[in-house]
Amino acid sequence: MKIILIVDDTKLARHLLAKKFQPFSDEFEIVTAANGKEALECINNVPVDLVVTDIEMPVMDGFELIAHMNNRHPQIPVFVMTAKGSPEIEEKIDAMGSFRYFEKPLKFDALLAAVRETLESAVRGEVNGISMSSFLQLVNMEQKSCTLRIRHRGRVGHLYCLQGELIAAETDGLSAEEAAIEMLSWDAASIEILEPDQQKQKEIKQPLMNILMEGARRKDEIKAAAKKDVAPDRPVKPAKPDKSPKTAGNGTKGDTDISSLYEWE
Repeated sequence: MKIILIVDDTKLARHLLAKKFQPFSDEFEIVTAANGKEALECINNVPVDLVVTDIEMPVMDGFELIAHMNNRHPQIPVFVMTAKGSPEIEEKIDAMGSFRYFEKPLKFDALLAAVRETLESAVRGEVNGISMSSFLQLVNMEQKSCTLRIRHRGRVGHLYCLQGELIAAETDGLSAEEAAIEMLSWDAASIEILEPDQQKQKEIKQPLMNILMEGARRKDEIKAAAKKDVAPDRPVKPAKPDKSPKTAGNGTKGDTDISSLYEWE
């Protein structure tokens, strides 16, 4: 039995979505929360397998909830419900292979299929928490203004978003696009949401999707280099012996012919 947590500040919305899952009670148990704070309390007390959350909520909104889950519960997949989706945004997100989002009003059949697919993938160990790339896409889609503090193995950086647009970035002496791409290459980074910096000027000129794709490319390069560094060395063959028979000091042929132990090229 898998436990699904539905997070929405509208009681009727929570009730209707939970009711949709009732015919599948042999597969899923449904728990609900009215905001991100209640959701985190639930997650700390119940072994939740998947979260379906709204974005705009009081007390703690969906962005803060996702950031907390990314930092503390990255193994739990998150689905996002939004009223601000579009076919163009959905196509770009699908191309990046990132988080699942569903436009309101929800199409339950599509949601159910995605839930089953994701939970089956989780059993195979294929699901991770929402990535920084996915989080930035969500900020862009919801047109949110905020500053994101990114931490990774003692390194700290900041991403500045204004009405969903990534306008500036800085880390380790880098700035603008180069800083953003560098942070996007960090694996399993933590995300903290801060108030928007109203004084920050626009430095980034490239579209967000270009930066995300370049960050993904650099991350792949880093992973490939790491695998190459840890690849075991091939055993070194001894030099091919002379084909002429070798004799021991007493003039007789040696007991072992080393050439018989290897397949020489």
